[in-house]
Amino acid sequence: MQTEAWKETINEQEAMACCSLLERSSSHNFIDHHGLIKVEKGRQHLEDLALEDIDPMETRVSASHVLTGYSGSHVICQSKGKPGKFPSFAHLIFGSRLLIGLVILFSAGTIYFASSVEAAGIDLGVTAQKAWDSVLNKGDAQTKLTLKQAYDKVGNWKAQEQVWEQKIKTLHAANTAELERLRVEIRQTDDAKVAALAEKVKQTQARYEPLFALYSSVNRQLDAAKAIKNKEWSATIRTQAEKLRPVVKLAREDIRIKKKELAEARKRKSAEIKRLRAMLAGADSAKKQIQTAKKQTSLAKERYANALQQFKQSTKQGQPSRVLSSLNTLASAAEKWAGTKQSIHTLEQNVSTTYVKVRQEIAKRPK
Repeated sequence: MQTEAWKETINEQEAMACCSLLERSSSHNFIDHHGLIKVEKGRQHLEDLALEDIDPMETRVSASHVLTGYSGSHVICQSKGKPGKFPSFAHLIFGSRLLIGLVILFSAGTIYFASSVEAAGIDLGVTAQKAWDSVLNKGDAQTKLTLKQAYDKVGNWKAQEQVWEQKIKTLHAANTAELERLRVEIRQTDDAKVAALAEKVKQTQARYEPLFALYSSVNRQLDAAKAIKNKEWSATIRTQAEKLRPVVKLAREDIRIKKKELAEARKRKSAEIKRLRAMLAGADSAKKQIQTAKKQTSLAKERYANALQQFKQSTKQGQPSRVLSSLNTLASAAEKWAGTKQSIHTLEQNVSTTYVKVRQEIAKRPK
């Protein structure tokens, strides 16, 4: 019983040492020779302790062997002993080999997936795809390579066209939203200033209203005194009117000045709105060019569709030379299509640049 216990202890220590080496190899991709010697010494020490009380013939355990695995990144430790003594360690070896196989399988799948994505630019139906595969299988290595390169070229241009299309949509949406915001802000230019001046005029008029009412009342009384030819009353009323006249004049001047300030502010507001709207209209030229470019894009799309149909027809005929010619035509059409989309995106950027300038002008104005 003591012998079996020591054997299990030694086996467990060997498995732990090898697992440690496996982990260290996975993270650093090399074997620490110094650490390996320490593990060997530790294992040997456990063997010596066990052999003091056990028959050497019954407990012979071979030294561990360290083998490097796939690409030097996996380490497999093996120990030799009696059959069936190391089931967990054998499972470890099998698991490592299985892991290597999974890595290789995953890598191959990744490569296949990447190549499929690159070729996803051409939309082929089931029949056309079979015809294309048949043409590839019939050709020699060089013909097959040339055809694949031409095919990938078409796919790359088609992928670029899709990228530009997405960029155009995103930028156009941003420009549309910014245009609405700018229009609102331009329309509200100096609204606060004009409103404040209008409120000042209103308050000033309200403040002087009692004075104007009094002055009007005194003048009516003076007219009444003159009508009845009451000299004493007329003299008294005239004195009051003369005292009020300069004050009323100052009040009217104050109101006139404030009304003038309000009128000038409104005039400046109108001029500024006109200026900012003129800047905003600077994007109209680019917008017109975008409309023209969209027509060119429609024509390029139509040419691509026709070229794609010709390519499908050539694959049915099975002649590699004709297939290659149709692929080159298709690549040219795809390149033209992507180029028109890129032009539209550039024009949308010009629109965006104009809006940025208007935004900066609005930001510079004092609040």
